[in-house]
Amino acid sequence: MGITQINILVTMVGFVLIFVSGFWLNNTGQPFSAGVLTLHKLLSLALIVYLVLAVLKIGRIAPLGEAELIACIVTGLLFLGAVATGGVLSAVKTMPAVVQTLHKVLSVLTVLSTFVLLLLFRRR
Repeated sequence: MGITQINILVTMVGFVLIFVSGFWLNNTGQPFSAGVLTLHKLLSLALIVYLVLAVLKIGRIAPLGEAELIACIVTGLLFLGAVATGGVLSAVKTMPAVVQTLHKVLSVLTVLSTFVLLLLFRRR
């Protein structure tokens, strides 16, 4: 497998684990279990670090194109939004439903944006 295929596989597994732990958190309700919440946060952080390192490695081989750079920025902003809304959900006991909905929407958009980014890199 080439590096982009490995990146896609690791990213898919990472997102599946993050979503499974997120559904687990959602089903347990508040207050969230410290162990499951920590697992969810660490999985998210690990995937972000993995993707940043992968992008940096790919960028050293050849400079990023305009579309790839835009996809990196959009994906990074979506990850930031998902992490921020997730942090608010875990910190506040009573939260408007819009924050939970926003977290779910941003999470799905993050997955889609990440795979668009990886497909752009695969075309190299």
